[in-house]
Amino acid sequence: MKAIVVEKWLDSVDALRISTTAPDPVAGDGSVVVAIHSIGLNFFDILMVQGKYQIKPPFPFIPGAEFAGVITQVGKNVTGFKVGDRVFGSGPSYAEKIAVAVNSGNVFKIPESLSTDEAAAVFMNYPTSWLALEHRGQLKKGEVCLIHAAAGGVGSAAIHIAKYLGATVIATAGSDEKCAIAKREGADYVINYSTDTDWAATVNKITGQLPGRKGQKGADVIYDPVGTFIKDTSCVAWNGRILVIGFAGTGGKIEAVPANRLLLKGASLVGVFFGGTVANESSLVPKVWEGVFKLLSTKKADGTFYKPLVYKGQKYAGLESIPEALKDLGGRKSYGKVVVDISPNSSAKL
Repeated sequence: MKAIVVEKWLDSVDALRISTTAPDPVAGDGSVVVAIHSIGLNFFDILMVQGKYQIKPPFPFIPGAEFAGVITQVGKNVTGFKVGDRVFGSGPSYAEKIAVAVNSGNVFKIPESLSTDEAAAVFMNYPTSWLALEHRGQLKKGEVCLIHAAAGGVGSAAIHIAKYLGATVIATAGSDEKCAIAKREGADYVINYSTDTDWAATVNKITGQLPGRKGQKGADVIYDPVGTFIKDTSCVAWNGRILVIGFAGTGGKIEAVPANRLLLKGASLVGVFFGGTVANESSLVPKVWEGVFKLLSTKKADGTFYKPLVYKGQKYAGLESIPEALKDLGGRKSYGKVVVDISPNSSAKL
């Protein structure tokens, strides 16, 4: 089959190459083979092929982590899945096909409300955001949730979940266009941190004027995939929770947060790692997925379903478009989730 195969650490994603001789996966005992139609891209894909990610697979390996497609083979002792089922999941996805164990928690049926491209945007973003807001952040109806990088994949998922849980959402983004996207996805207030450099003061101003808060300033929960935790302490409410999602905006430098600021606010700095939860608190994982699927089957006030935000600024078709798509993702040209279409109906030059 065709797949992108990495045989050494690369200096750039431009060096990614397609192999036409990658072995075809086989549906073993308890597994299925999926013909991949859509590939969801993540920033850590870039780091992984360069050898800069904390997980370093042995060579050769197929990169990627998210897929959606159709089951073409079913192995022995598989129940609940059949040939022709639309599914999404996680695994080495820069390929035409993938074999996945059905009991691994890495493959699920696609909800009827989602397209294949939309389904390829679920696995990494929604469980992380649900775990963060519902379980780690304990976000309650009527509270205020500040979401950074809100027009991104995890940020837009966090908007959907926070609104579903009944919170008021303040979103930050790096341009007027991305602020408009965050607003469209459901944010109640938006702040362009490129032009409003004192965004923490703006958060305090907004929250201090909200009805029912009696002048209390600050966000009850702060969802931060950027890594601006020190400034977060300036706009977290009393008993607030700052959720450590990632460090996408730190340039590799992770902040040392002054603990006295947390003390003075009675605030908590809470780490969120879905992969770690799978390994160390597996009993929580089904509850997370239950929440995600319930969200995706719920209609909003306008009658439309909650759906992942997929980047529509450019069409990426075929495995050969992955380097360009990764560069657009890494260069912050995109919003939401970047998805590559490798379905038989794509316009790829194969």
